[in-house]
Amino acid sequence: MRADDDEALTWDEVSDPTHAATPVAKAPAPERVEPVETTTASAKPATSSFLLVSYGILAGAFLLYAVGWFIGIRQVVFPEVDTLARILSTIAQVLAIASPAIWFGGAFVLTRAAKPLYRLLLLLAGLVATIPLPFILLGASS
Repeated sequence: MRADDDEALTWDEVSDPTHAATPVAKAPAPERVEPVETTTASAKPATSSFLLVSYGILAGAFLLYAVGWFIGIRQVVFPEVDTLARILSTIAQVLAIASPAIWFGGAFVLTRAAKPLYRLLLLLAGLVATIPLPFILLGASS
């Protein structure tokens, strides 16, 4: 048993890089890499703080509009003549509730290449176009 213990402590291969008696090979010197020049034309400027705050306020307003549509549309009574009318009124209700979110998302997707002022004007026009009229006219009474 003593021989097995001694074998566990010996190194059979001298070429093993972890062996203490193995000569250490010098690592090649790293090559110098020249930095790549970037052009400023492809870099997009950062969004200003004013625009970020404006987008946040407008997003909150559109969210409140969606809640207003949800509350207001429950007050409207749709005459259900047949199954098709029921299906179409349900689709109309869902689209009315989703219209502020659709306008907000569409304004961002469709004005990616436009100036930020154009996007703000389009979002402000959306606030006028998606006013939750059932909520305003009928109120929130249950």
